[in-house]
Amino acid sequence: MNHLYLGLGGAGVRVWQALCRRLACRIEPAGRRAVLEPLLIDTDPKEFRDEAPGWRHLGSSLVPPAQQRLLLGASAAELHALLRARPELRACLAPEGLDWEARLLELGAFDAPLSQVAARLPGWPSRRLGRLLLAHGQGRVRLALDAVSQALQARHTHPSLTLHLVVQLGGATGAGLLIDLLQLLRQHPPATRCSVHLHALLPQDDTAAGRPAPLAEIQAYAVLRELQAAAQEGLFELCLLSARTDERGLQPLDAAGREQRLADWIFQRVSGEPEWLTPPRAAGQATRRGEFAAFGLAERAADRVELRSHLSHELLLRLLAQLRYNHWRPGLGFVTHPRPVPVEAMDAMETLLVGWGLSEAHLQLAAPLPEIDGDSPPGTPIEQEWQALEAHYRQLIELVAPARRATELRRLFEQGLEERFRGQGIDAAFDLPDHALRRRAVVVRQRVESTLWEDWREGRRALHECGQLLAAVLADLADRIEPLRQEQHGLETQAALLWQQIEAAEQAAAVRPGMLARLRGQAAPVDVEALIERLREYALARTRSAAVTLTLRLVAEIEAQLTTLQGMIDAGEMELAALVETTDAAAAAALPPARPEAGESRLETRELLNHWRQQLITRETMQREHLRVLRAGLFARLGEQASFRIFAQRIGEAATCDALLAACAQRLPPAQLQPVAAGAWDAWLAGLQAEPERLAREQAALRAQAAVSLLWSSEEAPGASIQECLRVPAPPEPGEAPADETDAADEDEGGGEVAARTATRPVPTLLPADLARLLRRPGGAGTAPALQMRAEGEGALVLMRLVRGLPLQALRPVQELHRLHEAHRLQAGRAALWLQLDEAACLPELLAVDVQAQQARARTVVLLAEALGLLRHEPEPLTGAPVLVHVSLDADGFEIARVRLGRDPLEAVDQARERVLHDLFDEVCAELQSGRHGSPEAIAGLRDRMRDRIEMLRRQSPPTQWDTISRDWNEAAREAMKLIRQECPR
Repeated sequence: MNHLYLGLGGAGVRVWQALCRRLACRIEPAGRRAVLEPLLIDTDPKEFRDEAPGWRHLGSSLVPPAQQRLLLGASAAELHALLRARPELRACLAPEGLDWEARLLELGAFDAPLSQVAARLPGWPSRRLGRLLLAHGQGRVRLALDAVSQALQARHTHPSLTLHLVVQLGGATGAGLLIDLLQLLRQHPPATRCSVHLHALLPQDDTAAGRPAPLAEIQAYAVLRELQAAAQEGLFELCLLSARTDERGLQPLDAAGREQRLADWIFQRVSGEPEWLTPPRAAGQATRRGEFAAFGLAERAADRVELRSHLSHELLLRLLAQLRYNHWRPGLGFVTHPRPVPVEAMDAMETLLVGWGLSEAHLQLAAPLPEIDGDSPPGTPIEQEWQALEAHYRQLIELVAPARRATELRRLFEQGLEERFRGQGIDAAFDLPDHALRRRAVVVRQRVESTLWEDWREGRRALHECGQLLAAVLADLADRIEPLRQEQHGLETQAALLWQQIEAAEQAAAVRPGMLARLRGQAAPVDVEALIERLREYALARTRSAAVTLTLRLVAEIEAQLTTLQGMIDAGEMELAALVETTDAAAAAALPPARPEAGESRLETRELLNHWRQQLITRETMQREHLRVLRAGLFARLGEQASFRIFAQRIGEAATCDALLAACAQRLPPAQLQPVAAGAWDAWLAGLQAEPERLAREQAALRAQAAVSLLWSSEEAPGASIQECLRVPAPPEPGEAPADETDAADEDEGGGEVAARTATRPVPTLLPADLARLLRRPGGAGTAPALQMRAEGEGALVLMRLVRGLPLQALRPVQELHRLHEAHRLQAGRAALWLQLDEAACLPELLAVDVQAQQARARTVVLLAEALGLLRHEPEPLTGAPVLVHVSLDADGFEIARVRLGRDPLEAVDQARERVLHDLFDEVCAELQSGRHGSPEAIAGLRDRMRDRIEMLRRQSPPTQWDTISRDWNEAAREAMKLIRQECPR
């Protein structure tokens, strides 16, 4: 059978989301699987966004295609054109359609959700705006319905279509669109044989301390009155109501729980064949009147949604553990703590440093970096450079007179320091600009990152080990800095001492000759070899000092770059740790209770789950194959140009987390989890057989959980009937392979299937027919529920209950809504009528009105209106007797309407119609709010006039009625004084 899910407003979206989660985990034979497609209609765009809550399940998106998400809205010009073409819709904006253009101008473009109308435009009827939006977009709605119906027929050519319409009666969107949408479905059915099943949630405060929106209960009662009339016309076949209080008078579920239960009910409806709800249509009956009903549901099965969620998160935990630590322990798999890593061997570490450009030669710029230096040969060592210069200087001083050789040697070595060393001097050779050193440091970082990334990607190192190795390299660099500084200080000290020795030797040579030799210009002979040795050592000390300074600068730049890289790795590890924490919490939340109580709906236990976790995830062959595919998919998603920075940025993104979780869920398809559900079922049956008294407890718990989610009075609903259906899996055939002892064999990358062992599976002695007999009504009354056999191995027992033929008057929640509605009608005036889609429609009352309360309100309104001068005493044209008349005037003081109320206030109260009293109440409130009666003198005058009028009524009545009139009208006067003090501006 084909099924079309039609969700209105936010409740329709949330129920569909819950239904999708169950549909994603079901397994049914293709020939029996029902076809279901959604159409969601709303006025709030944020409910349809991909990032809205509830649209993600195990990382996969549940958002239906755009053509199945219909957003209703209209511009001011579109609404103006609609109202000009259809005058009957103008009453949606103004009473009786008066001044509709001015009201439309005030409204403007209606692009906000209907739920925000009250906050944006106080006093506007959101339901009627919903009618306008549906009237404007009915063409789109029809096209969308036809498209979804044709898609269903293309997939499954079944002649009938069941339309499940889900709505929250207190919601602005659902309440505004429901009635007109039912009419649209009647006029343009999406299929030849189309049955409409309405699922309506009643607005009530719940156990989660949630409160319905303002006027939600009042609005829901107005919708129920309209649904009563729609049922007479046969606009729907079945309306299933759901409220806070069940048939036992308890409140087991909050609002979210009721929506989840409704999703479970629809899931069972679309999964069941044959249909058991709809009674056969009587011969010659074209249209069957709609009826109101309530449902109850109880299940005993492994929760496939939570089961798959738990195992998927557990698999993701293993992947994250491998990425972070790569620590394998037999029997546990990849664990979440680092492995003891031996210290890198000296030769291996030296090889790494040389390959990364961190050797002594690279730090001294003696070894080139091809990325910067190209194919240039390594530079000449400092000692060789100065040896060459020294040899050249020896040749030059041979051409100089002996007396001048010392001076010439000093000049030549100073020139070598400033200009000749490597053709540019030591300052130019070793004072590289910062950007050049930074380039070299960046190249080193890129080499280190490339090596570590490749090692991590190939699984040779864990991310944590990459961070440890990089920390060791940084520590090694830090250890080199102090010796280099000490060496630099020693070289500078050595150079200063050598220079002092050179100057002292020169001074000594100048003082040693006698006076006559000095007068003749003769100097003492100089020890050239000693001078050359000192000058060479001096030059080497200064050059090495400059080289060490350059090395220190390069090490600082490399430290900065590698520290940045370490920050990237640490950031990635922190993101992994945060993801592990959230994943572990999600996996724990999906576990069954540690100590399941009797009547627990989830059949799987933690012990069973531990066994299958071992079989499907933690076993070495399974886990390594899972993680091989998942790890490759992760790095493929990151791309060929990925780095630790990209990983740290993307691993914390929602898209990446969802993709990882979706990949894990794909490795565990629903078919692979089927043995878990079957094993839980067999264990539950075995427990029932082992403990005979347990069946009685299970029976009581099952009946309690299947309680109908509505409280009604059986005396007021004598025609209500109860239908029950019990769905159980067919018993296994003898000799069939067991479901709880398997060897998992991966068939493909999607996770494959589980191959069963050859051991035989015992047939339970407790058969489904026995269950149906034992799960009869308490006390043995009634008949056993209808029995439906499901596919063997499904491992689920479902008890569905339906109470049909419930009159709305018999429902306790409807009676509560009626009381709230009556109170609102007594307080809101004509605004109470705006809650109805059609103000002029005479809808039947669901429950008897409170006549005394209406008369009490009428006395208050008439007494106060007369005191304010809104009622006139005029002679009747025929008899000349005075009558009480209400005359409505426009803004210019001209008469609009004249209504005769009666000869006196007593007759006016007895004969006044509700609509007249609403209009009079609105005029009274407008007069009080005008500001003309707010002063103490004006209030005292109103009080005196009402007191005089009460005394006059008392004198004009028979003495037997004096006490009654005095009591009733003085109570009305007290209510009038309260109204004056509330409405008059201060």
